[in-house]
Amino acid sequence: MGSRGDDGDRPDERGYGEGWEQLRQETLRRDGYACTRCGADDRTLQAHHVVPRSQGGPDDLENLLTLCRPCHGVIHQSNSSFDDVRDEASLFPDPEAPEPVARMREPTDGYCSRCGSEFGPEALVAWTDVPPPDSDGNGDGDAPDHLTLCKPCAGFLLENGPACTRESLTANHRFQVHELSAWRLDAPVRPSVFAPSQVAVRREPRTTRERLVDDTPLRFCWNHRGMRWLTVFAIGYAALWLSLGAL
Repeated sequence: MGSRGDDGDRPDERGYGEGWEQLRQETLRRDGYACTRCGADDRTLQAHHVVPRSQGGPDDLENLLTLCRPCHGVIHQSNSSFDDVRDEASLFPDPEAPEPVARMREPTDGYCSRCGSEFGPEALVAWTDVPPPDSDGNGDGDAPDHLTLCKPCAGFLLENGPACTRESLTANHRFQVHELSAWRLDAPVRPSVFAPSQVAVRREPRTTRERLVDDTPLRFCWNHRGMRWLTVFAIGYAALWLSLGAL
């Protein structure tokens, strides 16, 4: 059974006032004395305000969730008092975690390391046995602790990245190799310009659009909605200007 608080959470030290300790205990009891993000019941547990008090969040049961201290640090990324334990939090939230705390361990973990798009935890897998970036003899970089991948990029790397194996992929939900394989053709042709070398693998284009747009610098314009509309507007404006000049 997890710890039900420590002296550092006493209301007179936290400034929450009379009644806070009873409310905190009610929160932990309601949540079964377990972290609502990761399910741990063997760590120091704390009551987390969903809407922060600094933003007018009330001290009531509906605005509180139980979190272990490492997971509390995941929610409060800028609070340096959690820096010593944040890395102890699980990479993924529990599949049943409430939406306010269902976050990856670091903000960047919510983005696919290959394509750079943002996804929810249920659409991501983690590559945890990542080779060092100098595995080919180039560079001096150390191996990252993990990389996160969307399912299409994970499926593509399973087929085209020898170092990426099914055993090295983990998630907070069940998935099968054939599931990832079915998604592989939805992976972008080109990786993000910021993709680490371990996942910066190009996919062969299959269609005319992929050859003319997704595999060329045009993708930076056409694949971005704002730039796409700007391009259409510029072409339309140029056509109008030429037609007026011909009159």
